[in-house]
Amino acid sequence: MSSGLHSLLGWPLGVALALFVAWLLLRRRSAQPPNDVSDPKKQLEFVSRVEFERQPLLNKSEFQVLLVLEEVVRSCGRGHRVMAQTVLGEFLRPKPGSGAEADLAYRSINSKRADFVVVDSRGYAVLVVEYQGSGHYQGTAKLRDAVKREAFRTAGLTLLEVMPGFSKADVAARVRQALGASGVA
Repeated sequence: MSSGLHSLLGWPLGVALALFVAWLLLRRRSAQPPNDVSDPKKQLEFVSRVEFERQPLLNKSEFQVLLVLEEVVRSCGRGHRVMAQTVLGEFLRPKPGSGAEADLAYRSINSKRADFVVVDSRGYAVLVVEYQGSGHYQGTAKLRDAVKREAFRTAGLTLLEVMPGFSKADVAARVRQALGASGVA
């Protein structure tokens, strides 16, 4: 084959090959997994296909702890409020200048919840209360709790753990002591 004919046939074949590769790359990039919930359009699609029902925010034992906490903070008369099932990233953040690991640390706590957070009159967390129900210690619970404890420790937050079969008077006394010891008005 002459070099002129070879270059004439090679050019269209090269263009066709380049177009095919480009098509494959675009197809791969635009192909999201069918159950990808990171896309808000997909989220709306999924949510609109299902009916939801309300459920209790807290189980019966957790609700009893909430009632004790609300009564105690109200009796303190210092403007404290009780929040339930609060994502840690809503009341904790890395201190400025925490370095390159700050984003990873924040993402590590932002996937966890506190059962109860007592906030002061300005909305700052001053006490975290965790109910450790009978089914609490399953799987990686101890490690997840260690992550929470470390975040609370470095933030200077008191953690109060309530066990099954708790005494309301004991919980109330421990909350009063923690709020009195916090020095926060």
